[in-house]
Order: sequence, then structure tokens, then C-alpha cells
Amino acid sequence: MSILVVCLFLGRAFAGAPSEQAAAFDQYAGRLERGEISPDSQAGVLEALEHMKGLVPPGDARRMLRYRYMYCILGLDAPPDQGIAYADKGIEDARRLGYFQAEINFHFCRGANQEAQTTPRDALADYDAGIALAREHEDQRLVADGLTWRGSVQSLLGEHALALVDFLEAQKFYATSGAPVESEENLFNIAVAYRRLGEQGQAREYLDKLLAQGEQRHDRAQQLAAHMELGFLESEAGHQSAAEQHLRRALVLAQAVDNRSRGASIHLGLAQVDNLEGRYGDALKELARATPGFARMGDRSNRDMILLQTAEAHAGLGQHAKAIDEYDGAEKLLQQSGNLRYLAELLDARARSYQALDRLDLAVADLRRLVTVHEALDRKAHSDSATLMNYQFQTARREQENRRLAADRALKEQQLQSLERVRHWQRLALVLGGVLILLLLWLAVRQFRRSRKLHRMAMTDPLTGIANRRHIEELARHALAQAAASGEPLCVLVLDVDHFKAVNDAFGHAVGDQVLVRVAHACKQALRRFDLLGRMGGEEFLVVLPDTTMEVAQHIAERLRRKVESLPMANLAPGLQITASVGAALADHDADDLAELVRRADNAMYRAKDAGRNRVEVGTRAQIV
Repeated sequence: MSILVVCLFLGRAFAGAPSEQAAAFDQYAGRLERGEISPDSQAGVLEALEHMKGLVPPGDARRMLRYRYMYCILGLDAPPDQGIAYADKGIEDARRLGYFQAEINFHFCRGANQEAQTTPRDALADYDAGIALAREHEDQRLVADGLTWRGSVQSLLGEHALALVDFLEAQKFYATSGAPVESEENLFNIAVAYRRLGEQGQAREYLDKLLAQGEQRHDRAQQLAAHMELGFLESEAGHQSAAEQHLRRALVLAQAVDNRSRGASIHLGLAQVDNLEGRYGDALKELARATPGFARMGDRSNRDMILLQTAEAHAGLGQHAKAIDEYDGAEKLLQQSGNLRYLAELLDARARSYQALDRLDLAVADLRRLVTVHEALDRKAHSDSATLMNYQFQTARREQENRRLAADRALKEQQLQSLERVRHWQRLALVLGGVLILLLLWLAVRQFRRSRKLHRMAMTDPLTGIANRRHIEELARHALAQAAASGEPLCVLVLDVDHFKAVNDAFGHAVGDQVLVRVAHACKQALRRFDLLGRMGGEEFLVVLPDTTMEVAQHIAERLRRKVESLPMANLAPGLQITASVGAALADHDADDLAELVRRADNAMYRAKDAGRNRVEVGTRAQIV
């Protein structure tokens, strides 16, 4: 984020009857916020802040606090732990003074330092706290500022759709509130989100425009950001030569404005380009330049990428044993950050190193994990699409409601005026009413079509990606009816994860959710192509086995039980092992409906539980009480 944008993220409201010195302070701070004073180097920022500090009236605690949060965001050049401590003290002082704008900005400052101290995910709590406080006080500008902070973190974490939603919501405010500089700077965030979503055309359109504007205004900070993002975009598009040109230009600008953080990131980007071009020795040199830069800033958020690129360079030089150690270190960090895209890159690269060392079993294991990660990325892409569709739907609905309310107000005004005017205006009001009805009908039809799309999305369990209860029961009824008509056998299985409540209690719901995802994936792999699988709720799953005898169904149930029992869970929680109890039932076409068939399988599952769990039991009509 450029220095100018950060300046504009500061609080705007300030109360009190200013003295001459206080008025000078307010005027200078306002010019800094509006971008009329726009230092493009760290030395220039510190000089501007020192001048601002000199304008604080003696004993004016609120204006001093305003200076302090601006200094915290703009000028504080200290390790992240010291930055967090500085922000904590600011939050405490702001609460004591009842100065909510300062408290909000100190939350944003704390989040920025938390990103560098641990991981970007850990900063979300501070950004959410700032946004919640801004909404509580109905300060829409600070809400928009907080959304851009949070959106940047969501984008880094791979939640690109959520990030884009935050940026677009912020942009609505900036574009309609007379904040053209903030609106323009937020376009960088939108461009980056589009790039990370794979929408390269839209991202390039934004970045080319921003670069041209930066060159026209001789704004080196904006040019730096644009060249840097265009470099990343070209690299992802496979145009490494163009990527290197943009990154080299960005590096010159970063040195000119003394932006060490950007400089370290650019060296890391150049290392990635060198690795992709097979220049592994050059990549190691770039990494040697990037590492001290991040260390001087106390920024630990890029350790995963430093290790990953170092490992790829060593692997390219044939040093596969050394590379594997580095891949292992990078994997731990990537699992902490949850970045699946780079985890997939790591698994693919490490598998090649294992293969080079003739450790084929480990290579195959990584490739199998790579398939799982790609499936997770596919699900994430569907989730992103659903998030954007929901945002578009909600936005359209709000806009429709606003138009309807505006139209209603206009219609009422027309009606009031029509009582005082001649018949000509009455006829005009009727015409307008007809147009309004047609518009509302058209909007209703469009909304109905969108609702149908959302209904299709509602048939899938959002956690596991398999059929939800409504869908699996609908599929089961259809399969049961077909089996009855053709006289073919049909069996159902009810699978329930053993001691699942204890898992949630001991390890938390996040681990429990991952257990369910893995169980669903394992079951899906173990079933035949035409078998049907769905989640009934909680830890219970329903399997429908068309054209299957009870003997075969028992074999399948046992295969599912063994598959669940063998699932590796140590990476979720040490010592965690999962088993499942399975009940099976064969359809009696003369007597069974779906509810009765599932009830018999469910009773059999509970007998498996009573018999010690982790086993398969068969349900018959005679066993139903």
C-alpha cells in the first residue's frame, strides 16, 4: 500500500474550538490526509510528521494522539513487537479520552504490525475490531478504510473473493463521497484481487491505467506499485522477460524513495522469475538480497516464500537433498498461512526432487497430496464464485430496493402534486405508475432467475462439497423407485464418525470440520462411480448403493470403515485417530419407503456403536423395535 493511501486512511473528525496553533495543526493534517502533501520517500514522511508534531498545541492531548496514530501508521520504523506495543498504548489512551477515531486507527496500525510479526491471518482480529468500532459510530469513511486493510489480508490468505467484496464496498464510498485520491489508490487493491482470482485481463486494465496516471503526475510511489504488480502479473501469465523488466523498474523506484519493504519483495519476485527461467544461481543471489531486507523490517510474513524459492533454486542446481529440507520448512509455514496455491507448487517441486533421489514412495505420496490440494483449490474457486454471485445478488437486491423506495417516494410526490394540479398531471402520474410496474415486473423476473441459480447452489453441503441432506434424500428416493420398478436390489449405509463430539471438545470445531472433510473425501474415493454419497447432518453420512446385494454392501461398508480408520490425522492434531461405525440395510420393495430403509440402517449403526464402535452391522426388519 503506497504512502499516500496510508495517509488517507487516517481519521478525519476532530472536535474542539481551535486556537491559531491548533488551526494550523488541523490545516496541515488535513492537507496530509487529502494528499496535498505527498512525500514519496521515508525521509520526507518523517520530516512531514516532525513538522506536524511541532504544531501540536501544548497540553492538547487529542491532537497529540492524532499525531501519534499518524506516526504509528506512517513513520514508525521499529520491529513489529515494538509497533504492537506502541499501538496498544495508543488504544488505551484513545479509550480514556473517548477519541474513537484514534482508537480505530491504532487498531489498523496494530494489525499492520501483527502481519509482519506472525502471519497476516493474525491481523484480521485488529482490522475487524476497527471496522466494528467505525460501524458502531457510523463513520463510513473509516469503515471503508478498514475494509481495504482487511481486504489486503484476505487477498494474501487466498480469500480473493472476500477481498474483492471488501474492496468494492470501500470503492462505493470513495467514489461517491468526493475522495478521488482514495478511490484511485483503492483501484490497486481491486487490481491485485482480480490478478489473484486469475482475471488477468481486468487486472492489467486497471494497472496500465494507474501506471499511466503515476507517470503523468510524476508520482514515483504509484509508479513503483504499478510496476511491481505488473511484474507479478506478467510472471503469472508466463511472460518472464516482461515481468523482469517491470520488476527492475520497480526496484529502481524503491531505492529512489527508500522503500525497503517494497525492495525486499521485489528481490523475492525477481528470484521467482530467475527460477522459472532456469537461472538458479541468480535466484539465490536475489534471495540473498531479499532476506536481509525483510529481517531489517522485522517482517516474517514472507519466510514461506523465501524458503520455497530457495529450495527450487537448490533443486535446479541438483542439490535435491538440501532442497527437500527447505521444502519441509516451507511446507510448515504454508500450512500455517493456509496458502494452497503455493502448497501445490511445493508438492509438485518436492515430488520431482524425491524422484531425482530415487525416493519414489515419497514422490508418489506428494503427488497424491497434490491431487487433494488441487481438489481443494477447485472447491475454493467454486466458493469464490459463489461468494461473488451472492455479493452481486445482494448488491442488486439493495439497489432494487433503493430504486423501489425512490420510485415510491417519487410516485407519492406525484400523487400529492396531482391533487393540486390539472388533469393533465394526473394522466402523467398514471403513465409513470405503469412504467414503474413494468420495471418492477422486469426486476422480479430477473430476481427469480437469479434465485433459481442460488437454489442449485443450495443442494451441496458447503463444508464437505458432497450432497446435502435434502439432495441425498431426493437422489435416494429416485434410486429406490427405480430399483422397485426394475426389481433390482438396493442397499443403504449409514456411517457415523465415532466420538466426534470428543474431537470437537478436545481439538476445537476447526479440527472437527477438517475431520469431516477428510472423511467425506475418503468415502468418495472408496465408493463406486454410480454410488451416491451425502451428509445427513453433523457427523452422519448416507450412502446409497444401487443394484447391490447385501453381501456386496457389507464389503463396501467394511471398505469404508477401513478407509476412515486409516486416515492420517496427525497433521491436524497430535494423537488424533478417527474411526466410524456403519449400519447397512437392504431395501424391501414391498414394504420399505426411504424413511423406513434409513431407519433400519440407522438402528444397525447404533448397534455397531453399542458393540464397541468401529464395526459394521446389518439391519433387518425383525430387529426394529
